[in-house]
Amino acid sequence: MRGKYIENVTILTQMMLPQFVKPGYRCIDATTGNGHDTLFLSELVGTEGFVYGFDIQQLAIESTKEKLKERENFQLICDGHEHMGKYVLEPVDFVIFNLGYLPRADKNIKTHKTTTLLAIEAALRLLKCHGILWVVVYPGHEEGAEESQALKEYFALLEQKKYSVMTSKFVNQRNNPPYVIVIEKKITNE
Repeated sequence: MRGKYIENVTILTQMMLPQFVKPGYRCIDATTGNGHDTLFLSELVGTEGFVYGFDIQQLAIESTKEKLKERENFQLICDGHEHMGKYVLEPVDFVIFNLGYLPRADKNIKTHKTTTLLAIEAALRLLKCHGILWVVVYPGHEEGAEESQALKEYFALLEQKKYSVMTSKFVNQRNNPPYVIVIEKKITNE
């Protein structure tokens, strides 16, 4: 039998995002992939909000653009997420990363710990006070395992008075299942 609420991180993400993303918010989808998260964010923020979407693959940008064809509250950028600070010049309320590789595409093109850490740093700088960073991590492949370890080490060093960091993961699933790291920024940049 399948679970209804916490079968996988995708269901958990879809359940939780409405708690963190409200109409009028400014958001970043740091890894648009097939566009599902970007579309969901666009719907949540409504016509008064805005979503920036990043991906290094034109295929991902095109797939996302097709899903958003009825919407106007977005900008898609075919560039690495580590460069988000060049394009997003205003503080944002929410940033999501869905790491790994594009489903049903070239698995050799995937996120890497070095550029992901740079992107996480950029996202934290862009977040407003009480903004949320939502990171879905896929440690089930070699690069994903390295990325996962690097993220754990990085987030463990964030000052508690400035950030709250929480991990949500399955403890009874095999094969290194994906998990979520959620960060709330407690204070604005000094």
